[in-house]
Amino acid sequence: MNYRYVLDGSSKKYVCPKCSKKSFVRYLDKQDGGYLKSTLGRCDRESKCGYFSKPYGNSVLSYDVIHKIVPQKPTYHDDDLLFKYCNNYASNNLFNYLLKHFNFGQVLEVFKNYHIGTCSYWKGATVFFQMDMEKRLRGGKVMQYTEHTGKRVKKPYNRISWMHKVLQLDNFILHQCLFGLHNIIDCNTFSTVCITESEKTAIVMSLMFPEYTWLATGSKSNFKESLLQPLKEYNIIAYPDKTEFNDWNNKCKDLNGQGYHINCSDLLESQVLKEGGDLVDLVISM
Repeated sequence: MNYRYVLDGSSKKYVCPKCSKKSFVRYLDKQDGGYLKSTLGRCDRESKCGYFSKPYGNSVLSYDVIHKIVPQKPTYHDDDLLFKYCNNYASNNLFNYLLKHFNFGQVLEVFKNYHIGTCSYWKGATVFFQMDMEKRLRGGKVMQYTEHTGKRVKKPYNRISWMHKVLQLDNFILHQCLFGLHNIIDCNTFSTVCITESEKTAIVMSLMFPEYTWLATGSKSNFKESLLQPLKEYNIIAYPDKTEFNDWNNKCKDLNGQGYHINCSDLLESQVLKEGGDLVDLVISM
């Protein structure tokens, strides 16, 4: 169905009316392109907040309206961005944290293979560049970690942004792909592809289990067909975070009915971990 009111598909986020975090996606009116009132939308913190308010009376658009809607074409970063930011690892907090557990050569190799950069937007911040199978640079997620614990900095606010915002590219249209997707180019369809939510988890697991190709969705809600489509011919193991198994498993069932080959692991559900714990937390606890 093509509804008149839809959630904004851009990277714009607003303050959630429930949790007060800047993680709120508002509803758009397809007919005039404007936002609905500020309380209508969905919080991306689906597990920790869960706020979702839909507009009443969302009508299906007639054909004469639908055919006028032109999908926005994605914007791609220039490849020069990789040369500019994929270095200076001595100042990268996440890189230095990983050196406590792996040798320099291993960490450097995984940072180069996954196109991970360093950004001074926040001190020691990490850039997880997203490159698709055509080697187009779709975006770069910027996050700050602490060098001591390897955890994300969330106080006094969540340190997460995007390179197009850092570079003030106001007209940039972000169309995400899976983090690490470009590494699939060298894999045959008999290879096993493992998917986590966190980018950090994907690279740590690739250091520990390099025989598999590790990718990341970047968020719980990004485990969806539009991002998984390039992997349809591969054998996939999905590793949802603690308490997210039911949601991802239901999606796996739907996708497997469409010809995918996905096994959703419940490994973390039986472990003594906090809500939202992932494979890295499990390894650390052992």
